[in-house]
Amino acid sequence: MPQDRRGFLNIVAHTGAALTCAACVPGAAQATWLQSLRAVTIDAPCGPVRGAAKAGVRSFKGIPYAQPPVGALRFRAPQALPPATQALNAFAFGAAPMQPDRVQAGTGRHFIGDVTAAEDCLYLNVWAPESPGPHPVFVWIYGGSNIYGATSQPLYDGSSFARNGVVCVTIGYRLGAFGFLELGELLGKDYEGSGNNALRDQVMGLQWVQQNIAAFGGDPKRVTLGGESAGAKNVSALLAAPAARGLFQQAIVQSGGGLTTHSKAAAGEVAGLFLSALQKARPGTARDSLINASAEQLLRAQNDTVARFPRNFAFRSVVDGNYLPQSPQQMVAAGASREVALLIGSNRDEALLFFAPAVLAAGRRDPSSSAPLALRELAQLDLPTMAVAEQRYRQLLPQQNAFERRVRLLTAEEYWIPTLRLAQAHAAAGGSTFMYRFDVSAKQGPFAGYAVHASEQPFTWHNFTEPFLEMLYGKSQIAPPFAATVHASWVQFIRTGTPASSHLPAWPRYALGRRATMLLNDSGCVLADDPAGAERALWDGLL
Repeated sequence: MPQDRRGFLNIVAHTGAALTCAACVPGAAQATWLQSLRAVTIDAPCGPVRGAAKAGVRSFKGIPYAQPPVGALRFRAPQALPPATQALNAFAFGAAPMQPDRVQAGTGRHFIGDVTAAEDCLYLNVWAPESPGPHPVFVWIYGGSNIYGATSQPLYDGSSFARNGVVCVTIGYRLGAFGFLELGELLGKDYEGSGNNALRDQVMGLQWVQQNIAAFGGDPKRVTLGGESAGAKNVSALLAAPAARGLFQQAIVQSGGGLTTHSKAAAGEVAGLFLSALQKARPGTARDSLINASAEQLLRAQNDTVARFPRNFAFRSVVDGNYLPQSPQQMVAAGASREVALLIGSNRDEALLFFAPAVLAAGRRDPSSSAPLALRELAQLDLPTMAVAEQRYRQLLPQQNAFERRVRLLTAEEYWIPTLRLAQAHAAAGGSTFMYRFDVSAKQGPFAGYAVHASEQPFTWHNFTEPFLEMLYGKSQIAPPFAATVHASWVQFIRTGTPASSHLPAWPRYALGRRATMLLNDSGCVLADDPAGAERALWDGLL
């Protein structure tokens, strides 16, 4: 939100006047927007919160849910925030977590929207219906490889959920070294477990929901936790984490899984890389370098660590024997989340989004040849194991060209197979599980004809204002009718624990015998039993 508008809203809210002072805001469009808003105040256990209402939706942005993790609290678990005594003006997003600056390709717009990045980033946002509750609650964990992302991304506007009777909450959490750096070996016992501080942030956000959401019209006993990509992997970790038990009753995992974690040893290696990079710019003891460095110095060391780490995902949740006693995959298989209903799936051609531009262009130009796989493209396996998988693909699908095989291998290794494994584990443990695959192809641009990573999100959020997604589906395109079908099925799952829409076939639970999977496609949705089953079987014994 531009600073002039933010200042205007705060001034008007303090006076209690209606938000109609159009002359204070430049531009007729902004004036019209402001004239349509009304100030609303919620008396919540966290303290009074003042937001804005428009067209049946109340929004409250930038609500702090923990003390700022700065100074002595850097690299520490989040600390509870005392209730406020004065009304909070919740009209603008809080700061995004520290992260590299990123401009969306082809748009010139910043990935995190119109906010700055800072260590003081533990804020959440609420979109709620104006109608009386209690309404079901949807809590969202953004993705971005655990080094990018913010609640301020244009996509994550919760208005569509609120208009459909759901209270939507988006939680900001620490990224990269600020939230996933395990420092127990370097800084001592007081910092053991710091590699899971991002998960602790998310849990504290969920605790805030339990304590406060009723004041916003939400039902704390009907909470669905959702996430996409790294956010989905974090949701998978919270399905397993004992600290999160009972804080949500349902989960949505979009392109995630429970395999992308670090052991304590691997997390220690990342911490060593990070400290080495940091001390090049800031010599001194480990404690002095880590605790007293500026946020910008830490971020530069993080960038260097990501560049030097030989694999994908340098910053991951840590299986530390405490916060995560075992891997999420193992714990879900043992029944850690069998009482949680799960909607889970992936996109048909996920990995293509991450191909280097030269590799993508060459493959589209000549599909018969493709660059060899590199270790830093892999999240789970090593190159010899991937070579075995590739040979199996050649034998089963000899007609498949080299470029398509590359897409299939990398999509399966990071997204499809980990997603399947988590669904299998949850279903086998007795959990109510629903599986989907998103098959809608991009209509234009370099990914035309492919259903790439993140391309389902404008459909699930019923929001086509994200700059990156404009590249896939067209700028300023009105959301197609199919988006309403997908969004409605997500809303129905949040309401009832079963995804459904009048425009979809009946959607049964996923079970190992049948493996029923909803194939979401704008040319026609079908329910398939074990889609690509022969390809799935190729990965048995490998992943």
